[in-house]
Amino acid sequence: MKKFLFIMMAIFAFGLQNASAQDAPLKIITNHPDFQIKIKRCAASGKTVILDLILNNLGVNDIEDIEVQGSKSEVYDNEGNIYQGDNIKVKVANRPNYNWTTETFNIPTGVPMRLSISIEGVPQAAESIARLKLIVLCDKWGLNGDKPVRFMNIPITRN
Repeated sequence: MKKFLFIMMAIFAFGLQNASAQDAPLKIITNHPDFQIKIKRCAASGKTVILDLILNNLGVNDIEDIEVQGSKSEVYDNEGNIYQGDNIKVKVANRPNYNWTTETFNIPTGVPMRLSISIEGVPQAAESIARLKLIVLCDKWGLNGDKPVRFMNIPITRN
C-alpha cells in the first residue's frame, strides 16, 4: 500500500511539474459589459511578440475618444519576465506605426476595430503571456488606469 501511494504521489508531482501556462484557460476581463475583446493571434518573430486583438462595442451608442496606452501597460511571460514602458507599443486599425500610445479613436457599434500590441525583448523560451495589464482610457465606459483590461494565459506561436 505504501509503495502504491508513493508511486501515485510521484505521478501527481511529475504531472504538476509538466503543467504549463499553455494548459491554463485563456481569460479576458474588460471591466465593461459593452466592451468585448477577442484575440486574433499572438505570434513571435525573434524576440518580438505581436498580439493582434479585435475590439468590439456591443452597446447601442458609438464610443468616442478611446485611447490605449502601451507604455503604461505591463506584460508578464510564463518565464517570470516583466515588460513595461519602452518594451510595449500599440497601434490601432491600419495606422502605419507602433507607438507608446494610440491617438484617440472611436469604436462604432457593431464595427470590429483592430488593435495590435508589440512586445519587445521576449526570450525564445517564453511559451505564453501569463498576464497582460492593458491600460485603456475611455470615460464613457469608466475605464482608466485604475481599471485596466486584463488578459491571462495567451499562448505564443513561434515560427
